[in-house]
Amino acid sequence: MTKALVIAGLVMWPLAAMAEETALDKTMRKDPDRFAGQVTDLIAGFGGPEGLTLAGIEEHIALERAGARAATLRRFFAMDLDADGTVDRAELQTSQRAANANARGRLERQFRAADADGNGRADAAELAEQGRIAGLRGLGEDEAGFLRALMTLDSDGNGALTGAEVAQAVAGLEKAG
Repeated sequence: MTKALVIAGLVMWPLAAMAEETALDKTMRKDPDRFAGQVTDLIAGFGGPEGLTLAGIEEHIALERAGARAATLRRFFAMDLDADGTVDRAELQTSQRAANANARGRLERQFRAADADGNGRADAAELAEQGRIAGLRGLGEDEAGFLRALMTLDSDGNGALTGAEVAQAVAGLEKAG
């Protein structure tokens, strides 16, 4: 059984890589200048002197997810009026009184989602789970896969993507079609 799974993985892996390349090609074709600019910014922000590595992409993914987690948890901690690390329904209601109508509804929805066990209190574990979910919403696995696929543009195979390689890939697509 394990051998069959390994063989299936080896057969499917190139197909998955081609699908990522297709998405990458489509994005490059849609707006080549925008694509090149965004990837160049990513290289400048998370690459080193040799260019952007997979480790740099992983740092970018982690930071984007951390930012989304922090934003979600910040809202909950702002409602934690007694600083006990949990938010209960009374704290939610006090926060709702200070909010506008749209925010009141959003706070209610977020609290219900966080209070997974329905006990009227979002505890530390429930808040951590909401943070994890927010991180994945901030940068999902599809988007992370797309970012990792950028390394297929590393034409010299040295494990580092440069601005010149991005420009070469965009120019190659423009020539092709």
